[in-house]
Amino acid sequence: MGICASRGYVPFAAQTDLRIKAVATVSGADMGEPFRKGLPTSIAPNLTNLLEGSNKARTEEAQGKPPHLEHIVPNTPEEIPKDIPPGGLYREGTDYYLTPRAQHPNAPNWFLLRSVDRIVEYSSYEHIDMISPRPLLMIAGTEVDTRFYSEMAVEKAKEPIELYLIKGATHIALYDKPEYVNPAVEN
Repeated sequence: MGICASRGYVPFAAQTDLRIKAVATVSGADMGEPFRKGLPTSIAPNLTNLLEGSNKARTEEAQGKPPHLEHIVPNTPEEIPKDIPPGGLYREGTDYYLTPRAQHPNAPNWFLLRSVDRIVEYSSYEHIDMISPRPLLMIAGTEVDTRFYSEMAVEKAKEPIELYLIKGATHIALYDKPEYVNPAVEN
């Protein structure tokens, strides 16, 4: 069972780990894709600038400079670009991870800039067809900018597969809102 980023890592692991007998996912994301192409509700990244920044950060760390950190999601609601709609992952991520709803001192909202080149190479669903004949269930909300990941994965996968859409749910609402979590758990 994987949720959000682990919703990409679990199918990735199951592609070659035959000990995994079945895969279920909720609110999926392929961590490499947003760095390569962005999300439907976000500004497309400048991949060349990201890679140059990653390469520079790695060189600077090798020269003894401290690691360069970047925020995973906007650190405050004011930092969220105005063109990202209410159901967008980055807006919801700020509302979820950086408020008492789910904030935790061990999750400070940082990633290492030097890791971008490795993240860009990663693709959760490149060989998702290898999970078959083990069952694959992918659960997503209908009101989410990450839904296309589930649709893309199901299109590439082989039977037995199921895409279960929960009407009205957004990416992060499937984490803790009972009206969306309960149908996901039941399925």
